[in-house]
This record gives sequence, C-alpha cells and structure tokens, in this order.
Amino acid sequence: MQRREFLRSLGWSLAGGWTVSRWGWPAPAQAATGKVRLALLADSHLPDGDDRRPEARALARAVAEMRGLTPPPDLVLFAGDLAHAGSAEALALGQEILSDLPAPLAAVRGEGDVSGSGPTWRRLFGEPRFSQVFSANPSYPGLPNPREGLNLNANLLRKTQNEKRKTIVQILGLDTSLAPSPQGPVFQVGREQRQWLSRELARLDPGMPLVILSHAPLVEIFRPWRQWTQDGPEVMRLLSRFSQVYCFYGHVHHEAVSDQLSAFSLFTENGKRQTGTEDRRPKTENHPLPATSWPLPSPLQGTPAAASPGLGLRGCGWALATLEDASLTYQPRVWLG
Repeated sequence: MQRREFLRSLGWSLAGGWTVSRWGWPAPAQAATGKVRLALLADSHLPDGDDRRPEARALARAVAEMRGLTPPPDLVLFAGDLAHAGSAEALALGQEILSDLPAPLAAVRGEGDVSGSGPTWRRLFGEPRFSQVFSANPSYPGLPNPREGLNLNANLLRKTQNEKRKTIVQILGLDTSLAPSPQGPVFQVGREQRQWLSRELARLDPGMPLVILSHAPLVEIFRPWRQWTQDGPEVMRLLSRFSQVYCFYGHVHHEAVSDQLSAFSLFTENGKRQTGTEDRRPKTENHPLPATSWPLPSPLQGTPAAASPGLGLRGCGWALATLEDASLTYQPRVWLG
C-alpha cells in the first residue's frame, strides 16, 4: 500500500506541469446520455517490478492525468505490451499502477505480456479477449466497478434486441499473438478467435458503432517492423456489415500514421494488392495509440538508431476518444517532455 501511495503521488507530480501536443485539452464536457468517453493506453513496456524505472513513472503519470479528467472517462482501454518481456513482476506492477484508474479497464495483450509469464495475465486481468455492449440506460448494470476487477470477462456481451435499453457502443477486444511463418513471426488473430469473433458479431447491431481494440494493427502499416496482422483482411471481411467501425491499436508507438501507410489499398491477400473491394469495406477509422514509453518515429522517418525502451517521454502519452451522435472525436495526449 505504501508503494501504491508513492506511485499515485509520483504520477500527480509528473502530471502537475504537463505539456501536450498541438491538439490541446478540450473544455470539460458535461456527461450526457448518448456520449461515451474512452481513455486509451498502450505500450508501457515495464521491464520488471521496479517502480523507480522511467517506464513505471510514465505509466503512473498517464493514470494521474486520466484521474484529472472532468468528467472522468467511462472506460479505459489498454492495447497491450504492459510488460516488455513477459515478466510476471512487471505485470503485477502494471496492475498495481492501473488499479488507480478512474474507470473500469478492458485490456488486451501484446507480445511483451506473454513470454515467460505463464498464466499471470489471466490471473491479473482476465481473458485477453472480451466483448461488451455499453448502454445508456441508467438501470442497466453496465460495466464493472474498477475496484471489483480490472478486466471485462469474455462473453459479457448482452443481447441488443431489448428496446428498453439504448445501446451506444459495442466494444470487442482481440488477442493478436505472434505465430511462426516462413518469413518469420507474424501477428495473427487465428482461426479459433475468428470463429469466436464471428459468433459475437452475429449478436450485435450492425447499425451501432463498433470499437475494436487490438495490440497489432489489423491494417497493414509497415511489414519490416511487424506493424500488420496476417489475417487482418479476413477480420475486416467479418466486420463488413457494420456501418461504423473504430479500430484502436498499439504496437506502432506513434499517435499518427501516414495515410500512405494505413490506406486500405495496402490490404493484401496471398501477397497481392486487392482492388475493387471498396463497396465491401466498412466505414472504418484506424487510430494508432501513443506509447507511454519507448517512442518510435513513423516508418517514413527511418529506423531509430536505438530501438529500446526508456528513450524519454517526448512523443509518449495516451489518448481520449469521445463517441457521440454516431461520430467519434479522437484526441491524442502527447507529452512534449
């Protein structure tokens, strides 16, 4: 508990004099029916259980800044790589820091959360994939209290046919994991999870906004840095009947990716560029999340000289997304120092 109080006070001290990117902070909004505020985190890369390391302090700063939001977010989404090399001690420290979030947490794993940690992730955060409907009905129990458990369990999805409840947004978390291939390890959703996804999507309203959270991008960004998911096109085909899809992902460690890299024209099948598929694509927005540590440039800027955690806070941060009236406002919170 003493360490918990130390991390909380440290986060507040770091957040006290924050500087943010040109997007700035919005004026405080009034909570209203029909609006959902999502705070988003990714890529903390905690190397171990040492709370004095810069990676731990950066995560504590992000949590403190989220606690300062007025009104608070309705839900926090974490897009993976809480740990850097699967350390159980790092995951436990991350859970301790994230327990101070002002809203429930839904988290998916990154490759750094898996190696060597065994069942630690499930013990601390529950299933690495999840589904949930967010409702505006005040009598609906909705999301769990953050003190009752950090992660949403799988299969918490409620049916949306009940007219007494107004669905605002549907949220699905995908567990993208590395799998062997002739070209080396690649991210995949996998056949079994695609089958699960197909069943979950069949229960959802295609006319309501759908949020997809994953660690690896489902769109192809830059293959040499593994910024793509091999079966991403198959996942996107499953989403094709939905009118609004918002994909949030980590792994790229950068809050903005050039349209030249993230355009749908880069979707490939069997290694070939697809054409003539525009009519079958959902109206999808893809939003890469800033990392809380280990900032990387856009691939267009070249490979960094030393791609390792702890390069400093400049370019790191988190993000806030507001869904209202069938539209999304996405605002990265990028630290300038």
